[in-house]
Amino acid sequence: MKKFRPQPGFVVQAYRFALDANATQERALRSHCGAARAAYNWAVAWVEASWWQRRAEESYGIPEEALTEWRPCSLPALRKAFNAAKHTDPRFAAWWEDNSKEAYNTGLSNASAAFDSRCGRSFPYGSS
Repeated sequence: MKKFRPQPGFVVQAYRFALDANATQERALRSHCGAARAAYNWAVAWVEASWWQRRAEESYGIPEEALTEWRPCSLPALRKAFNAAKHTDPRFAAWWEDNSKEAYNTGLSNASAAFDSRCGRSFPYGSS
């Protein structure tokens, strides 16, 4: 890793902040962090389900044009799919309203970034 070196004549100043949350605030923070992680895990499973389905279909000799369609992994596509699923999926239905939509969006955004260039091109886990 490259070491940061400021330009000559510049001064670098850093700050460290710490949260001092009370019990109620800590519960809310934990809930929002959990919501982000749950959305991330949901998005990864949702996209990868089509990858594994396609791989199984290919193993049965199903032609390319008849394979299950790739599920999109862009942030807008994940948000649209998650917004449809959150009302009926038992993992979210009872508590998704307790958190900010941005908590879920953070998880979906991170999942989309994790997929990056692999999405919809080929099976990402070895040859298909």
